[in-house]
Amino acid sequence: MKVVAYEPNHKAQILADALVVLMSGGTVVYPTETSYGLGADFFSPHAYRTVYAVKFRGKVKPLPVIVPSRQYAATLVKFTPQASILAERYWPGPLTLVLPFLYGSQWPHHPDRYLALRVSSNPIAFNLSQSFGRPLISTSANISGSEPAYTAGEAMAQFKSHGVEPDLIIDAGEIPRTPPSTIVRVDESGVHVLRKGGIDPMKAFS
Repeated sequence: MKVVAYEPNHKAQILADALVVLMSGGTVVYPTETSYGLGADFFSPHAYRTVYAVKFRGKVKPLPVIVPSRQYAATLVKFTPQASILAERYWPGPLTLVLPFLYGSQWPHHPDRYLALRVSSNPIAFNLSQSFGRPLISTSANISGSEPAYTAGEAMAQFKSHGVEPDLIIDAGEIPRTPPSTIVRVDESGVHVLRKGGIDPMKAFS
């Protein structure tokens, strides 16, 4: 496990190091707008399985992703008019939309009919997603069922206590303790709030 302290003057090199790890199927811990996240290449079955192993996460729970833009998201999922309104209002930001996945039957390691995704408002996560240019797994950097990590040290302690380690940790210091992202499923049947967070998605329609 490699830990790098995030310094804006060295942003390009840190992102380059993270991309090398991601492209090789490895895992990266990085800050998001809600807590530290654990990332990997969504397109890699090996990386997808590794995230489950590192988190001790039940494989019946699909993994969410962050994407570079609303336009990129539209290549992966089906946007209803309501989903488009929510994305326009709250992206980038802590709103995870669960939308019909266009390639569910073709993705054996993610056979779910839906994909949970968002555009991150954290500058580091956003830049990493932009540089990666493909879906980046973004699940909380903790052992499944444990408290979220708001510092790199908290994430390291949880993983080490279970004998697992991500490949790279981007240490950006302590991030604000904010509510988790709001999770909303949107399909032809309407808008369904699956988890309440720091924003009220229904305000977008008032």
